[in-house]
Amino acid sequence: MNSVLDDSKRLTLINCDVIALTPNVRLLFEVENLTVASPATVSRAGMIYLDIEELGWRPILKSWLDTKKEQGQEYFENLVDVANRYLDKILTAKKLSCGELVKSSESACVKNCCKLFDSLTGMYSRGEMAQDDWNLYVEKWFVFSIIWSIGATVDEGSRRELDVILRDIEPMFPTTNTVFEYYISPDKKDWSQWEDKLKAQPLGNKEFHEIYI
Repeated sequence: MNSVLDDSKRLTLINCDVIALTPNVRLLFEVENLTVASPATVSRAGMIYLDIEELGWRPILKSWLDTKKEQGQEYFENLVDVANRYLDKILTAKKLSCGELVKSSESACVKNCCKLFDSLTGMYSRGEMAQDDWNLYVEKWFVFSIIWSIGATVDEGSRRELDVILRDIEPMFPTTNTVFEYYISPDKKDWSQWEDKLKAQPLGNKEFHEIYI
């Protein structure tokens, strides 16, 4: 590899054949890190370092949304609209008005939100739902993902701030308690209190390792 990166621009293969690159050929490598790169390789390449904090969270969101196009243009456009309506306001409110016990980066929180949404997609299905109801159902799952990724790192006193912002964007929650007190019931396809889920699953005589919370 080093021989093709220096001025000779000649790539030597395992069978000893040599491929000379023409003057108009350029090589571009996009790597996550240089952990296994030798000093000789690094010295032969021009490095462009991009700090994740300088790029921000939007490229992460865009690349994730692009993967949703395969599920249909309408689904993709609905998810783009939902993400644009919520994320900017929530992240701004969190940055300006909320406290964290351990500081987290916006990029990591958005990435966790996307991963959580993907992990929950198997829990909902459209069935016979009308298009508007289906769009709202998908929105609820995305909001749930926001709550337990971006909102999960804030302290107890700051939860009310995010609660107000989320309700202001879309008044879909019940009026009592904060948004952190609700989960989405796949049966009702709507918000239900966590307490109801606990009541429906009495512990009985279960051993500690058998309890799922």
